[in-house]
Amino acid sequence: MASAQRAFTAHAFATMRPVPAFLTHTHEIVSDPRTNHIVSWSKDGKTFIVWKPEELRKLLPKTLGLFTQPFASFVMELNVYGFVHYGSGNAEADYFEFGHDGFQRGRPGLMHTIRQKENFGRYRH
Repeated sequence: MASAQRAFTAHAFATMRPVPAFLTHTHEIVSDPRTNHIVSWSKDGKTFIVWKPEELRKLLPKTLGLFTQPFASFVMELNVYGFVHYGSGNAEADYFEFGHDGFQRGRPGLMHTIRQKENFGRYRH
């Protein structure tokens, strides 16, 4: 009984933490059907695909500090949160696909489970 209560408490605590603005804005942009030609969910909704990196950069809010930065800064921020890059890894690729278990189509509540990698926090400004 105590074990079940601890598990519930841990889950409740995890879901009460605020979701970072970067994740919230990225989820909104990916979920917006008007931007599907720039960035969209994969067919299964477990990853998202950036079709036009330079145009995505223009969509990112200035408040995230990435608005004027190159696409590489966006990718670095995804790495901070443990996203995985799927694909060839070729910088000249036609598209870029990223995924995280806590970042899925139609399930924004999962974003509460996403945490920054500990080793990134020491080096970030």
